[in-house]
Amino acid sequence: MFCKSSLLRFQVILAASAVAFMVVPAFGQSSGILVGRVTDSQGVGVAGVTVTAITQGVPRMVLDTETNDDGTYRIMGLRANSYEVTAEKEGVGSAAAVFTIREGQNLTVDLNIGAASAAASAALSEEDLAKIDNREEFESSFGLGSDAMQIGNHQEAITQFLLAIEILDSCYNCYQNIGISHLELENADEAEAAFKRVIELRPDYANAYINLSNIYNSQRRFDEAAEASAEAARLSGSAEGAAPDPIAIYNQGVIYMNAGNVVEAKVQFQETISLDPSHAEAHYWLAMT
Repeated sequence: MFCKSSLLRFQVILAASAVAFMVVPAFGQSSGILVGRVTDSQGVGVAGVTVTAITQGVPRMVLDTETNDDGTYRIMGLRANSYEVTAEKEGVGSAAAVFTIREGQNLTVDLNIGAASAAASAALSEEDLAKIDNREEFESSFGLGSDAMQIGNHQEAITQFLLAIEILDSCYNCYQNIGISHLELENADEAEAAFKRVIELRPDYANAYINLSNIYNSQRRFDEAAEASAEAARLSGSAEGAAPDPIAIYNQGVIYMNAGNVVEAKVQFQETISLDPSHAEAHYWLAMT
């Protein structure tokens, strides 16, 4: 039995949640609810923002709503699936995140549309910014790439991020997004190269290791998958006061399971459940060990 680990998708405009693609049995039939607040760069709620949730798997569903006067929103009727949620208001900005919701789960996803305009430079050091002679062109290419990703035009996204890299080769978020777009286009080799470049630029960037572990896992390169997943788990809990990431721990269990190391897989699934008792996939695979 082969199982798939969780793919972490990340756009610089917002750190996204993980997306789980594992096939698991249904744990009830109630729908989930997504709630959250959309704010500007000052943390003030923004009214009249269109918030749209689109499934990343089958069945295809599109659900949308608008924020109220204090910027909060509520979307009901979400079936268990992975989703992309976008928030957009003309003249203000946009933001996006990817999340997974389980049957009957109530989930909160807050979005900051005020951060989008500064997203390209927010993750860069002052030293990097000082190197940019044509900063407006860089930010334009990065913004166009992010917009293309949001609508699923991944080839155009790659083109725009490559233009941004020509201006600033140290833009690790550009390479991260290129890797994600290549995965969407099923270009595993190109995606792997992009994520490795991210790690060269940011050795402490756990997201790149998670995505590498998924590539290796899908190709049954289990030793490499285990190594990348272990590093992701280490990094995800290395920040002072940070709790271990249940997604990274769960992925490690999946990789051990696929490699036939059931004893180690069981330990990882148990730890996942201790961190996230509602993690249905971990419960399922623990029962299989």
